[in-house]
Amino acid sequence: MKGLKPIAFFALIAIISVSLFQSALAAGIEDNVLKNPANVNELVVNITQSGTIITDGQPTKITVSMNIPQDDDRQDVSMDVTRIRDELGTDLGIIEQASPGNRFSYSIEGVVKSRASHLTSLPASYSIPNDVKAYMQPTKNIQSGDASIKSLALEITKDSKDDFERVAKLAMWVHDHLDYDLSYSGRNLDALSVLAGRRGVCSEYTTLFIAFARSMGIPAKFVSGYSYGERGWERHAYSEVYLGKWVPVDALWLEIGYMDATHIKFGSHLDSVVKNNVEITGYNVNSINWADDDVVLSTITYSPVAREDAYNLTISGQNFRRGDEGVVSLTLVPTEFIVGSIVLEPCAGDYSVVDVIDKQQNVILRPGVREQVYWKIKISEDLPNNLLFTCPLTLNSRSLALRTTDAFVNTQYPSRGTRSLSAHVASSMVELGDEQKVYITVKDLAKDAKVGVIAGDAQEEWSIDGDFQTFFTFKPKELGEKEVVVYLSEGELVSLKYTVTSQMQVTLDDVTVPAYLKVGEKKNVSAFIVNHGSSEESVHMNINIDGTDNFASFMLKTKYFVSLPVSFSEKGAKTILFEASVAGMNISEAHVIEVYEEPVIVYDTDYSDGKAILKLDVRNSKAKNISITIAGQEKKLVEAFGKTSVEFALAPGQYQMEINCYDVAGNRYVTPATIEFREKNFFEQLLALLNEMIAPLFSLFNKAVQ
Repeated sequence: MKGLKPIAFFALIAIISVSLFQSALAAGIEDNVLKNPANVNELVVNITQSGTIITDGQPTKITVSMNIPQDDDRQDVSMDVTRIRDELGTDLGIIEQASPGNRFSYSIEGVVKSRASHLTSLPASYSIPNDVKAYMQPTKNIQSGDASIKSLALEITKDSKDDFERVAKLAMWVHDHLDYDLSYSGRNLDALSVLAGRRGVCSEYTTLFIAFARSMGIPAKFVSGYSYGERGWERHAYSEVYLGKWVPVDALWLEIGYMDATHIKFGSHLDSVVKNNVEITGYNVNSINWADDDVVLSTITYSPVAREDAYNLTISGQNFRRGDEGVVSLTLVPTEFIVGSIVLEPCAGDYSVVDVIDKQQNVILRPGVREQVYWKIKISEDLPNNLLFTCPLTLNSRSLALRTTDAFVNTQYPSRGTRSLSAHVASSMVELGDEQKVYITVKDLAKDAKVGVIAGDAQEEWSIDGDFQTFFTFKPKELGEKEVVVYLSEGELVSLKYTVTSQMQVTLDDVTVPAYLKVGEKKNVSAFIVNHGSSEESVHMNINIDGTDNFASFMLKTKYFVSLPVSFSEKGAKTILFEASVAGMNISEAHVIEVYEEPVIVYDTDYSDGKAILKLDVRNSKAKNISITIAGQEKKLVEAFGKTSVEFALAPGQYQMEINCYDVAGNRYVTPATIEFREKNFFEQLLALLNEMIAPLFSLFNKAVQ
């Protein structure tokens, strides 16, 4: 419009970063208080987004774009606002108003029905789609390419069996090693600063976790939104990682795979910088102030998750004395992935009856796989005489139903003297997949008892009535420092340490890459990834086709075949790089494909000084093993490119000619033709000379245009 001031564009990056990730209570009063938000399975919430934008001059139009609740597989959204989708697939709410005045107020309202995420399966192998690859790259705030980030991520995830375990270990490390500090609200620190300071709020927790994940080749999104915390509805950030499908990860609340329904998603981002924008056109618009930007959430209804109750909780003995030891064991087969803490709380009262060693156990459990968690306990030696104690030990977990098992302690008897139980492992170090043996001996036992062993997810128990000797054989399923616990129901416990190693031998075998490829021709490049060791390995694979990555992930037992079609539109040398990352070790193999165009042979004839001359001009690419036959005479050239001449002992006249040649890849070409040898007149010779002079000039001109 004539006379209009150029568009005034104001992106509230700094202000919105503060408002999106400050941990203050969201505006409004929460009537329906959620007692245990981590266990909310379904939720219906009303959301109102409102604000005021103040400007000077004479604005003629205002356009506001803002993050709004996302309609996806976890959320059903009904909201009275126009939506547009950005390049990352996030829906933005758009508000437009002509002649908005100097003080523009807006308000949009909607209802979100949110469902908890329950992760019950993951694909065993998958490739990474092109639209996901952007989430593997470092950004300004997420420096996943930094050496310190990479090395620490490798250290944290060593001995992991798959990517889910790596993700879980990274999130647990961030959760355990960062201190939550509300004074960091709005700072929006980058990953390296978070790693150095080890403090922050949800944004810092998420930023560092994403940097760790991306450094290991695992795509990860920064997700902005809201969740219900200790102060009610709060602005919140968490992540999603790609493991064949998008999996939610909240490193602050330690929800991995499972995510409660109070997590309301507003957007997905490459970086931790999240912004709303306003654009104003008009006359003399010099300043824009986004005075208010409020989001109010009000719970309408919700329903809780049904906690897993199909598990066994047992204790190694029933009648303990002062100073006795024992073990409490949890056995279950989960129906979904479970990551988090399981706590065994001892009884409380006037006396400290039972001490639970390491009462908080961090677990990574998989659906359909029998899992076992145990706690070692010790009875206090300072209890008064002649009393009977019943001490309930209570299992507390967000995922499992509440349950107790009782420890009965009798102080009428003195502490036990001579020990009856002894045990040892066959080897202090075994390879993954090999057998380990535990040798158990019980001597001088005065009464009937039970003796048992817990080794990983395996457990065995025997009833005995005197001296006893046996061995227990099992195969360790995980790498690293491990423990076997042997117990006697009469208050005795033996802990045995051993190490599980892996002589991992993963190689790239039978790599097949064509040496030559014609422009537009399609062929496959392929390789076998072979595991010569005894343990199953998690592999990250990349086939880089002349600078373009093609990622895949899979579990490798013995041998895995990878294949990818390749085709090129331009000639030249193209590099094919096979890369595999296995447990922190990288192996690679590079090959070069020479991409060529089909050779074209242009010919002309001449006759001079009694000689028949065939002039050849080989174009596009080299021709090899050239055979030219004219009137029974055969001439051969090993290879040719550009101009060359061949002489024949022939009289002037017409002849049948056949040219046979091969391209660099060995493909044969046959050119039959009728040709004539004769002396050229003066004008023909002059024209040929001019063509030879002009041809280089045309070539230079074409290169300059290109």
